[in-house]
Amino acid sequence: MATKHVAAALTLFTLASAQARTAYDFPAHKDVSENNYSNHGFREAPQPMRFTSKSQIPLNETIMPHDRYHRIFNKVGDEYKYVTMIARLDRIKAIDLNGGDDNEYIKVKIESSVDSSLNGRTFYTRIHGLSTYGDFKEFDADVYMVQNIATEKLRVYQRICKDNSCPPKMIFETDFVSGEKKGDPEFKKNTHVGNYRIFEWEKFYQDRGWGGHYPSWYDPNFPEQPGPDDKWNDWFDEEVMPWEFCESDGKCSKKGMMRGAFGWYTALVEPHYGTGQWTHGTIGWGEDSMENIYRAKGETAGGFLANLITSLRSSGCSRVSNPSVAFLRHLLPPGTPLIKIYALEAYQDQASMERNYRVGEKSTWEYILTKDGVREVGKLATNAEKNYVQERGLDTPDNVLMEGVYEFNTFPSIVQHQPKPLKRGGYSSWREGCVEDAVDNYTKPGQKEDKKAGFIDIERQDKIRSKKCNVYEIPGELFKGRFYVDTGLIDGYEHPTQAPQVIKGGFRSQKWPEFFEAKNY
Repeated sequence: MATKHVAAALTLFTLASAQARTAYDFPAHKDVSENNYSNHGFREAPQPMRFTSKSQIPLNETIMPHDRYHRIFNKVGDEYKYVTMIARLDRIKAIDLNGGDDNEYIKVKIESSVDSSLNGRTFYTRIHGLSTYGDFKEFDADVYMVQNIATEKLRVYQRICKDNSCPPKMIFETDFVSGEKKGDPEFKKNTHVGNYRIFEWEKFYQDRGWGGHYPSWYDPNFPEQPGPDDKWNDWFDEEVMPWEFCESDGKCSKKGMMRGAFGWYTALVEPHYGTGQWTHGTIGWGEDSMENIYRAKGETAGGFLANLITSLRSSGCSRVSNPSVAFLRHLLPPGTPLIKIYALEAYQDQASMERNYRVGEKSTWEYILTKDGVREVGKLATNAEKNYVQERGLDTPDNVLMEGVYEFNTFPSIVQHQPKPLKRGGYSSWREGCVEDAVDNYTKPGQKEDKKAGFIDIERQDKIRSKKCNVYEIPGELFKGRFYVDTGLIDGYEHPTQAPQVIKGGFRSQKWPEFFEAKNY
């Protein structure tokens, strides 16, 4: 069996490496990295129509809850008794409008729900919060986001040639923290691989609406959040919590668990099946919030010690710095594909990458974070882009929380395993490390491993041991194919779900969009 796996891995590696020799060029196109962000021009998916009256609701056609959670009821006499909730993207049909608009309830049949025990059953529900069905799965997006959970790198790609005559181009790259919790033997709190869509953005999101674990980063009715110069553990202090958090045994020991855990913005993605697959910000303000990303990974001294006792990571979500998530909220409209993978990284072609990108170059984005839009979605979750804020007169002194300039990568770095000399200047002994670089160091067909030159044959490794390149520490032989960071495409890749740590989520009927595969170019 082991021989079979090795042979399959070598076959996939040969295919990926052969593709890696394929040169490419990008045609002339609008370069968003030139800081023309006030009108980036990326299309938003057509939004489902939300129903406001019974006359708008078609009988016996598929509709859905538009709100994230929607109550359903049984009718007992003249009263409607609450049963449970259904979720956004659950498929339902209206089978009886149950009187005029003065009666807000209609009778529905559940076609398909996250809670499969409800399928085929009939209930009553309110019309408010329902809409036409729309999951954005077939939306022909201009951009898409890829999160490589293994390396904890988040990248955004622009689809320059919609006819697949040229590959996509990376326009943004940053670090993120994947989900993981100690004491979770079934790994349900891990970030799941899969194919998702950004359904909407919410500003200053908090869990459970009111009374949850993580109050909003900002709310005018809450105690003031810690300041930019305060310590990270001040975000856990009782003094900044707006309510008491009570355990299941009824003991109320403190006012919440962490203030502002979701940061400035949250991308609400679907389908998530209640597993918390949001992409969101974090505690802290501007640059210091990036330090909290490294702390959550255990890459700082304090974070390393804290992670020995507990887990500073999220429970399935992908967490980025606050300026990063503000930029993503500006850049990625609803309908944007979000693809989560667990993959080894490579360049499709090193020479083409160096020709088409300015290696080492960074770009900047100016932002103004404002107080308005607390827990609002859509356009009411106001953008933080500086021009957007100023053009709408939102930059009044009493409405501004913070101004800043965010610097980010506009070239694709690669996160790979590389041999490192144990002693400076010596090559007598080696350790395997995980390095972010602009050089693809995996051996190509016919090329021998040469650690002194920096080239490594990854297929010879029994296990990839570096947690930074393999955050869930799955066996190395379970990695399949490659993810090309320069073109945002996969080649020979499959989700390594044979490892129990890697759980499949997202759309069950679509692994990923067709434009995501290198063979289609």
